[in-house]
Amino acid sequence: MSAVPTATQATRQTVRTAGWREKLARKLKSRQVWQGVLGIAVFLLVWQACRTLGLMQLVPGPLEVVQGAPEVMGQSDYLLSWGSSAQRVFLGFAIAVTLAIAIGVPMGMSRKLRDTAFPVLEVIRPIPPLAWLPISILFWPSSEMTMVYLTFLGAFFPILINVLAGIDNIDVRYIQAALSLGAGKRALFWKILVPGALPSLFTGLTIAMAITWEVVIAAEMASGDNGLGYLTWNSYMSHSMVGILVGMLSIGIAGIVSSQAVAWIGRRVMPWLQ
Repeated sequence: MSAVPTATQATRQTVRTAGWREKLARKLKSRQVWQGVLGIAVFLLVWQACRTLGLMQLVPGPLEVVQGAPEVMGQSDYLLSWGSSAQRVFLGFAIAVTLAIAIGVPMGMSRKLRDTAFPVLEVIRPIPPLAWLPISILFWPSSEMTMVYLTFLGAFFPILINVLAGIDNIDVRYIQAALSLGAGKRALFWKILVPGALPSLFTGLTIAMAITWEVVIAAEMASGDNGLGYLTWNSYMSHSMVGILVGMLSIGIAGIVSSQAVAWIGRRVMPWLQ
C-alpha cells in the first residue's frame, strides 16, 4: 500500500521538473531575455570604455568593481547588512499591506466613510517618508523602529490608492448580476470584489516594494548603524568607491528580486490573467 503514494509522488515530481525545464527553455528562447542581456552588456561596455578613455576619473570601471567586490563582500558585516535591510523592508511592507487593505476595503465599499477619511489621507500622502524622520526619532524609542516606520509609510499609500482604484474599476454590472442572483455580502466580497481588485492591488504591491527599498536605504544612511544603506554610506566615508558601487548594486539586486517575488505571487494568485 505504501508503494502507491510513493509512485504517485515520484510522478508528480517528474511532472514538476519537466514543467520547470520547459519554462526555462522558453525563457532562454525569449527575445525579450536576450535583448535585456544585450542591454546590460552594452551598458557595461560603454561604462568600461568611458573609464578607459579617462571620461570617468572618479568612478571605477566594471573590471575594477569585479576585482574589488570579493574584498567588500567578504567582510563580516556584508551579509548582516543584507539581512538587516531585508528584515526592515519586509516588516514595514507587511504592516503596510495589512493596514492598507483593512482601511482601503471599507473605504472602497462605503462612500460615506471614503468621503470622510480620504481628505485626511490625501493631506498626509504627499509628505515624503523621510520628512517624517525628525518626528519619528522623537516618537519611536529606537532607531530600528524608526526605520521600520518610515518603510511602512513608503509602502502604505501606494497600496491604499491601488486598493481603492481596484474596487472603483470593478464593473458595476457584475455586482448587479450577483445581487440579482441572490448573492449575500460575503459572497459579493469574496467572489466579486476580491478578484476584481486583485490586479490593481498587486500593481500597488509591486510599486510599494520598490519604494520600501528606497526609503529604508535613505533611513539607514540617516540614522542606522547597519544595513545596505549604512554599508554604502560607510564606504563613502572611508573613500571606497568600489564599496559604494557594490553597495548600490546590492541594493538594486535586492529591489528587483523583491519586486519579482511580488509579481510571481501575483501570477500564482491570479492565474486567469495569464
